[in-house]
Amino acid sequence: MTLLNQIASSKRLAKWEVRPIDMALFVCLVLGFAYIASGLLAQAYAYFAGKALEGESLPFLIVSGFGLQIGCLLAWAMFRLIVPFENRNIPMSSAASALWGAGGFVSAYLAIVPLMLIWRAVLEVFNFEYDFQLPVLLVQEGGSPWEIALMSVLVVVGAPIGEELVYRGALYRYLHRRLSPSYSIALASALFALMHFNLYSFVPLFVLSVGLCLVYRITGNLVSSIVMHGCFNALNLILMLTVGPSEL
Repeated sequence: MTLLNQIASSKRLAKWEVRPIDMALFVCLVLGFAYIASGLLAQAYAYFAGKALEGESLPFLIVSGFGLQIGCLLAWAMFRLIVPFENRNIPMSSAASALWGAGGFVSAYLAIVPLMLIWRAVLEVFNFEYDFQLPVLLVQEGGSPWEIALMSVLVVVGAPIGEELVYRGALYRYLHRRLSPSYSIALASALFALMHFNLYSFVPLFVLSVGLCLVYRITGNLVSSIVMHGCFNALNLILMLTVGPSEL
């Protein structure tokens, strides 16, 4: 009950005083910068590798992934310049927030594993075919040491920072205190899960996002959700490379 009370009563995350049109601008900035960054990285790869970037390959996955995350960072920086706003949050320290993120990861993973099994059983009852996504298979098949190293940095560091800026730092923060706590978390989590474009991973990612929103709400500091997200991705990357494909 103490944790539930702390979640319900937390006032560290204040209402974000930005307009709907500002959020629309942020989305446009993310899409635009991600497209530009991906294109520039693809050209850089072609120049240094001496060949064009091939689709459906691990280098393509790495380049497009870094392009997306760099786009998120640039979009956030540009948004801060175009739409100045007062930060009224009362965040915990980064160290305390990191501990919340680590604890949130353990709690979320314990909930995700049984729910994932139940969800997959339900889909199998309705004859949904289970196909691993191409990125998962490419990572599991492996590549050169440099490719695996870059992929690890992307998955464990780049993606958690970029995605948390967008989904928790912008989307959930905008919905927070405009909707009820449950609705704002549910809507942000549904969008997060849907944007991964895989039916089998929808419920696990939805539950993960709920946990990410909760630790951010409690701490008021994105460090918490970035650490939690990074731990989640790191564990699944290790499982993919050592055990087999995973759609988490």
